Amino acid sequence: MSGGVSDDASKNGAEHVYDALVDAGVDLLVGLPGTQTLPLDRIVTQRDEIDYVMARHETAIPHIAWGHYESGGGMAATLTVPGPGDTNAMHGLKNAFEDCVPMVHISADVDPDDRGRGPIHEIAADTFDNVVKSNQNVGAKDRLDEQVSRGIAIARTPPTGPVRLGIPSSFLDSPVRPQDVRVDPERQSYDIDDEVEETVELLTTAERPVVYVGGGARRSDGGPDVASVLAAALDAPVVASYKGKGVVPEDNERFVGVTGSHLPAGAERILSRSDVVLALGTDFDGVTTDDWSLPMGDRLVHVNVDPADIGDPYPPTIPIVGDVGDVGKRLLAGIRARDQPRTRWDGAALGRRVREEYHEHLADLGVLAADAEPAYTPAVLRTIRERLPRETVVVTGVGGFRLWTKQVFEAYTPETYVTAGSWAGMGVGLPAALGAKLANPDTPVVSLIGDGGLLMCLQELHTAVEYDLDVIAVVFDNADYGIISKSAEFSQPGDRSPFRWDSPDFVTLAEGFGARGTAVSTATEAGDALEAALERTAGPELIDVQITRSEPSVVEAADYESTIALE
Repeated sequence: MSGGVSDDASKNGAEHVYDALVDAGVDLLVGLPGTQTLPLDRIVTQRDEIDYVMARHETAIPHIAWGHYESGGGMAATLTVPGPGDTNAMHGLKNAFEDCVPMVHISADVDPDDRGRGPIHEIAADTFDNVVKSNQNVGAKDRLDEQVSRGIAIARTPPTGPVRLGIPSSFLDSPVRPQDVRVDPERQSYDIDDEVEETVELLTTAERPVVYVGGGARRSDGGPDVASVLAAALDAPVVASYKGKGVVPEDNERFVGVTGSHLPAGAERILSRSDVVLALGTDFDGVTTDDWSLPMGDRLVHVNVDPADIGDPYPPTIPIVGDVGDVGKRLLAGIRARDQPRTRWDGAALGRRVREEYHEHLADLGVLAADAEPAYTPAVLRTIRERLPRETVVVTGVGGFRLWTKQVFEAYTPETYVTAGSWAGMGVGLPAALGAKLANPDTPVVSLIGDGGLLMCLQELHTAVEYDLDVIAVVFDNADYGIISKSAEFSQPGDRSPFRWDSPDFVTLAEGFGARGTAVSTATEAGDALEAALERTAGPELIDVQITRSEPSVVEAADYESTIALE
């Protein structure tokens, strides 16, 4: 290691870990103190380089770190006791793994000499192999520096992801001999000259190109800029995956929608008629491809930094392994050096028509009525978007309301729209918003969350109050788990549901934690309450919006016949 490491042989393992995190630029550690974690908890709270945030449940710990990174903050560290702490954190670690979010998760593990003898919180070390990018278990004190440095390097090496460091608590609390060790990220490069040349030829002769942006475009330093410029150069309509939402600003005329079972009918027709789809940084997971049923054009160019994500279930005409920003710049240079076809569809006009048709359809359904009582989700989302400053960081939970955000809530940059990808686990919306606020203390942060999802993380209102975080939680309260209750598998003709989804009094609960609570029942009232909360900036607030249970799902609303001409 370098930087803060000294030759002081009396330095304990916790100090070694702390210095390694500081050297790596980590400025946030999220934890929940337990007997085994106290050596590192104390170091972090006694020194100034890393902020310490104590969550109220281990499940929230990685969600806070995830939200911090996704909203533009740096890589954070997390800390739990082993066993129950680790397993509670597994949900958030898997979410970070699926979303390629770098994170250093430290488990204050059991002593190696005690393994197999039944010490408290013992769990098999390989339990976490499949929920993190790498599971590093430190078995000897003289390898602590090396393995911590290696873990940090692995987390930061593309494709990035969370790394678990199982460090025995006894190592953290006892002297460790310093080592001069630093492991740097290893970047593998590929010769893609031929693939780039072939792709430039394919794109410059295409008459109906489409640009598809995914999470890899979000992760790449130059990805968002190059994606928009490529779309303009090709005059191509743009679609996005869940993680690609915001990569191309959604007030860009060429943007037509977010893929999934709820993709507007006009956008799906565009994909079906495309002669070339340029996919930038997506793994084509089942969630964003409607279980791989969405069309991907006649020919497909698939760019991804991870070769394992290229191939099945959409075999590419041309696979390119590389960073979206780097590859995109090479493609753009080649495209600009060639003549473009005389006949090509008008991407900007198509984008405008697709969205106009979709919103006209929603208006006909009545779900955009701002004064309907109880409120409709799309109307609330549109009102919120109109009332929020453009730079606001919006963090979504998971549920039926979130699927509506994909199509009716505009995002303008990746860091201002934070949402989970294919893992899609509930309970993330509020704690991730706290992480976003920690990363953006001077920017409004709003959590959009369902009533069911909020019940899985409600205790983090206490964390928000404790740290005086001005997060506004807008609760879409339909007293229903709509994705479940409205599914064909759940609702069979003649069935009477044995399940109740009734919501508690969220306003009273919020006030019990020391937050402000407001209840509203129309989209207009929700917008007014939001504006008032933005003006107050006086700690966390909760706005409980009563949503009608009878509104159609976003998937049902996408089932219409598009009449847009594509020739």
